[in-house]
Amino acid sequence: MALNTNPFVEGIDPTSTFGGYASVLLQLIRQAIPSSTYGMILFDTTPPDVTGSNAWRKTCLWISLANPAEPALYVYKTSSPGWVNINDIISPNSITTAMIQNNAVTLAKLSVSGGAANQLIRVNAGATAFEFVSLASLVTTGSIPVGSLITTGIPGGQFRLAGTYGPGVANWYTAENVIDNIPTGYIAADLLAPAPGATSRSKFLTTRTPDTFGTWRFLEPNTDILDNTTSGAKLQNGSVDPVKIVSSGIPDGYVLGKVGGVPDWVAPTTVAGTIVQYVTAVGSLGAIPTVGSPTTLSHTLSAMPLMYRVVIYCETADGNYVNGDEIDALSCYIANGFTSDDQTTAFSILITSTNVVVRRQFNASIYVADKTTGAVHPITDARWRLRLYAMKAA
Repeated sequence: MALNTNPFVEGIDPTSTFGGYASVLLQLIRQAIPSSTYGMILFDTTPPDVTGSNAWRKTCLWISLANPAEPALYVYKTSSPGWVNINDIISPNSITTAMIQNNAVTLAKLSVSGGAANQLIRVNAGATAFEFVSLASLVTTGSIPVGSLITTGIPGGQFRLAGTYGPGVANWYTAENVIDNIPTGYIAADLLAPAPGATSRSKFLTTRTPDTFGTWRFLEPNTDILDNTTSGAKLQNGSVDPVKIVSSGIPDGYVLGKVGGVPDWVAPTTVAGTIVQYVTAVGSLGAIPTVGSPTTLSHTLSAMPLMYRVVIYCETADGNYVNGDEIDALSCYIANGFTSDDQTTAFSILITSTNVVVRRQFNASIYVADKTTGAVHPITDARWRLRLYAMKAA
């Protein structure tokens, strides 16, 4: 809000009584101001104007309502800065000790200027001021007698340590008392004495029945590990030598197999003849066929393969597949719109005694399952090749 120009408001309107002279009376009432030795209280959100005809306001008190929840009281100083909060007109070094309430000054009000970390406040040598000093400068050799700490004596021939427990006074304690009060996990491993007589083998601090104290020993599996408690998961892959497997009394040539669900030594099954296999070399892989242009994968078995498998071989990264990845060709399919009548196997395969011929059904995109997510997506034909695996029994 802003101050109006009329310090007073008339009690009644004199127009009905004085007629045309009433305006003079109203002006007389409304524009009356205090004399130079009197003032008023002004309420405003901004500093009141004190120039020109408003100069009389300099003798007033102004209550600022800029923050209605915390009104502030101001007086006017004829010199700069003009309106001044009464809280700011206390002169420097003018507050006396008598003006401060007892027990009212907290540590937060004390300045640490001139001090350093962990110093104490003391009266200086001249007893004229306080100063910051370190604790070491207060305590000198022999200045605190033991009797000032502990007044009880030590039994003859016994070892004691001086200390305190909880809020109690200083006292003498045995070594056992000290050990009992060391927090769990407080003693670092490098503070323990090494095992006596240790060699390249490790010794461990253990106790066994009927030990009364801990002692250093080598780990002995037959003694220190319970029967049937060692898990195979704890063994490193490829670390168990065959000679470590029990084979006493087993005829030569027997193999480790499973009989009735139980691992056991069994005689090997004889397979007549030998197995001949063929694998297309990476440098001779066939191209992904197009409709009307099948890809022929020749083999050297000189007979109809007993078993065969055709795969698509990734030569250039495609989706999440990388060079060397293989996908069974019969798991690929062709789709043009993913309706029930336009999805089919991507390839048809002809097997002969010399070749395996791979034909493409349609020229629509070939789809495979994503290597990571399993979601289907089309491949880029130029990034893949065909490879043949075949075998026969000779």
